[in-house]
Amino acid sequence: MIPPFRARTCEPSTAQSSRSSRSARRNSDNRAACNLGRCTTIVAVDVHDSRLELAKELGATHTINGRNADVADELMRITGGRGVNNILDTTGIPGVLAPLVGALSIRGTLALVGAAAPGTEAPFEIGQSLVKGWTFKTVVQGSSVPQLFIPRLVELYEQGRFPLDKLIQHYKVDDINTAFADSASGVTVKPVVVF
Repeated sequence: MIPPFRARTCEPSTAQSSRSSRSARRNSDNRAACNLGRCTTIVAVDVHDSRLELAKELGATHTINGRNADVADELMRITGGRGVNNILDTTGIPGVLAPLVGALSIRGTLALVGAAAPGTEAPFEIGQSLVKGWTFKTVVQGSSVPQLFIPRLVELYEQGRFPLDKLIQHYKVDDINTAFADSASGVTVKPVVVF
C-alpha cells in the first residue's frame, strides 16, 4: 500500500521471529504484507478512510486520518512519547513532511520517496533535533538493487505475502482521467495505465 506516509516502530516480534512460523502463515494472512520487516507497530496515515481500512487489513496496527488529526501528536501518543523509528513520506509536500521530524524517536529516520518539484524546500527544526540524532534521507527507486529486489517481490507475491492485486487497479489508456480521479478520491491506491 502506498499511503501519503506511514510510520512504523520496528522491534523484533517474538511471534514472528521464527522463519517456520512465518512460512506456515504466508498464504493465510495478508497482514504479513505490511509486516515483512517484523515490526510491532505499523501506523498508516492517509486522508482517505478506504485506504486506511485497507492498511488495517494488510497489517497496520494503527491508522490516522491526516485530515482529522495532528499526525505528529498522534504518532507520539501511539508510541507512548518515544517517537517513531522510521517514517516514510510519499507526498513530497513540505507542509506534511516538516512536522513529522517532531514525531521521530531518538536516531529515527525520515525517508522521502514522494516526488517534489525541483527547488522544493522543507524547513526542519535543527536546534533541538541535534540531541535526537535523527536522519533524513531521500529514496530513489526503493534504494534497492533491482536484480535482487524485483525477484524478491515476485517471490513474496507468489507466497501470498505481497498482495499486489489489492494495491493496484488497471485502466485502459482511454480511461487515464478516470485513473487520476480514482487515485485522488481514494478509490484505488495505485492506478496502472495499460497501453
